[in-house]
Amino acid sequence: MKTHQDLTHIERLPIFPLPVVLMPTMVLPLHIFEPRYRQMLDDCLKGTRLFGLTYHPQSAVGMVVVPVVGSIGCAADIISVVPLPDGRSNILTVGVCRYRTLEYVAQEPYLMARVEFFEDKKEDRDIRDEEIEEISSLYLRFLEALRILRDAPRSRYVLPTDPELLSFAIASEVLTEPEEQLEVLQMEDTEQRLHVVRRYLEMIIDEVEARAAEHVAMRGNGRKKKFFN
Repeated sequence: MKTHQDLTHIERLPIFPLPVVLMPTMVLPLHIFEPRYRQMLDDCLKGTRLFGLTYHPQSAVGMVVVPVVGSIGCAADIISVVPLPDGRSNILTVGVCRYRTLEYVAQEPYLMARVEFFEDKKEDRDIRDEEIEEISSLYLRFLEALRILRDAPRSRYVLPTDPELLSFAIASEVLTEPEEQLEVLQMEDTEQRLHVVRRYLEMIIDEVEARAAEHVAMRGNGRKKKFFN
């Protein structure tokens, strides 16, 4: 995955306004079908394979949507592309780094903006290793419960070692409301973001694990009934 250092030479990004909040480390599949965004995809693939995803509550389908200058978004790195016969494409992207929109330099055929990339403020970071371990343990419990609920096969979880990226990985899973997601996306304090996601994990972990246990029990009962029938 690209890092902030890989983007320091980039001053302009194509902007894709969507009612979705993308965060660093978050994997996001997208269906590209509008002509202007097909053009954007073609241009991205010929260049950096990056575009900016800025949250906008309205869908941009069939209209020009321009998020306000100063909006914070996340650069999306195009991982894979599956072209379809009619010119549409299914793509897989991953969030790389946040940016602040400084100005728009073009609106046709798609938005192009001058941006400033940024990370959390490192000088204020004072996070104990024990705190990272506790949050990681909570998150692993949450992921395992989700795996059970989704009937997914067992897998080895690899968590980000960087506290900033870890905070975003957790936020992208546990926060569901755009307002909450935007709030943590805009934070520039890793410790503050970790405290927020830890609070959410502590609020939901018991319920999610209880649902997972109930799911296992119901699945077991179903197998028994099938066996005896």
